[in-house]
Amino acid sequence: MNIAIVGAGIFGMAAALELRNRGHDVTLFERGRIPNPEASSTDVSKVIRRTNYPNQTYVELVTRAAAQWREWHNRTSRSIYFQHGKLIVARDLEADHEAHAGWETLNRMGKDVYELTAGQVRERFPQFTVSDEDRLIFDPWAGYLRSGQALEDLTKLADEAGVTIREDARVTAVEETPAGARVRTIAGWQDCDRVVVAAGPWVAELLPAMEKAVRITRQQMAFFAPEDPAPYTRERFPVWSILSPGNLWYGFPYLHEGFVKVAEDSKWEDTEVDVSREPTDEFLAWAREFVAQRIPGLSAAPLVGGRACLYTNMADKADEEFVIDWARGYERVLIAGCGCGHGFKFGGAIGPVIADALEERENPLGDPFRIGNRFE
Repeated sequence: MNIAIVGAGIFGMAAALELRNRGHDVTLFERGRIPNPEASSTDVSKVIRRTNYPNQTYVELVTRAAAQWREWHNRTSRSIYFQHGKLIVARDLEADHEAHAGWETLNRMGKDVYELTAGQVRERFPQFTVSDEDRLIFDPWAGYLRSGQALEDLTKLADEAGVTIREDARVTAVEETPAGARVRTIAGWQDCDRVVVAAGPWVAELLPAMEKAVRITRQQMAFFAPEDPAPYTRERFPVWSILSPGNLWYGFPYLHEGFVKVAEDSKWEDTEVDVSREPTDEFLAWAREFVAQRIPGLSAAPLVGGRACLYTNMADKADEEFVIDWARGYERVLIAGCGCGHGFKFGGAIGPVIADALEERENPLGDPFRIGNRFE
């Protein structure tokens, strides 16, 4: 088939690589350059983890994804996947919080995730301030992906594989035709057999039926540049998250870009797709206040910037599943979305799920992502 993919974030890129590998002709459209600085897949780093997923499907997917990320890492710049563990600090969480259910799932599956005492954390990771009231979990399997670098590297692989890549080619319309489908850019219409819309927060611009079905939130991050980065290198300072009622802070070791990234993950700021990607002064002050409490060595470090990232999830706040299914009212237009938030880590495994949906092959790993009655 001749397939058009709208959006060169991780879902679109992974789909392009998989579909091309299956012998399809693939054209990948991106509204800007790759990686697009306004896209959610760009940024500088994303966590890869198994924790916080009560559903075993996600654990299986991320396990498969990790193997593919490692293979891509070794084939390209060898600078996209780092696996040095993750520390989770939890305080006063509700009994039904997803973190508890996620740990139970991993224990049931026999995964190597274990609990630490406050004393053990102080000895092993003295950068953190913890108390005896904190619940402390360590997952040695976890790590992080350099997301912007990963997209650069995967673009090269896609080009070598024969994917036609069209940057600065904003798609303004998607239609079905009697013979197939087509997409419109400033250069005009391009015909194809099928379309995959992997446009992240721009999905409602192309498929208006999605406007009320999705919710876009603005998530912010701050970049601290410690004078002495040695205590924060990935060999000594893990990926981490600190959870308490109403807040979910997380962060990374000292990154290639020369700073430590600290971010907050609570989805409380609804927004529009054209919002500024610059962090607010209020958030940067909040981030400095947070590190003073929990990572005090960073509190005096210069703030060298930050970023805002858009998450796209279902409007139903209880539904954080991806959407990989035929768009309502269409037979040749597939949605691959609602991954802006926790989807990047699955990039190594999501391509086959999208390709199987497009080819109408059975794949149990894709069943949770069907639309069904989720838009009601």
